Amino acid sequence: MRDWENMSSVFLDTNFFLDIFDASRQRHPKSKEVLEHLLQTNAALYTSCDIIATISYFLQKQLDMKSCVTTIDYIVKRVTVLSADNHDLITLNENILSILEEDQTLKIDYEDCMQLYLAHKHGVEKILTSDKNFCQRVLERYSVEVVNLDMLTS
Repeated sequence: MRDWENMSSVFLDTNFFLDIFDASRQRHPKSKEVLEHLLQTNAALYTSCDIIATISYFLQKQLDMKSCVTTIDYIVKRVTVLSADNHDLITLNENILSILEEDQTLKIDYEDCMQLYLAHKHGVEKILTSDKNFCQRVLERYSVEVVNLDMLTS
């Protein structure tokens, strides 16, 4: 049994999608295989509108607009897209500032923290990413497991 076969609620990070849609990327085969499995097993899949915007930016560099929209349409018909409101961002900011009070030298990626917050808020079990430093030190405040694509066995 592959260690990713029992994922039932997964937030998909930006680089996971970029790996899927760019066949030249090293993780393309594995990410494609994992996505196919998640879709076949009806796992609850999530991403954010922020990630959709980032993906569209990269796709537009490679594809014509019709192909870009078709690709985004493929995603949004299969993946629930989450978004943050003002209250969410205020709460996130308070959490990050609290962490920075403990260690002002800590490098925090705001966008990653927003994805983690949204996954936590919506009860998502795991975030699938290939970012090795995803939300260091921020993770301990949330009940979401970060799963690195590189660590999954086939």
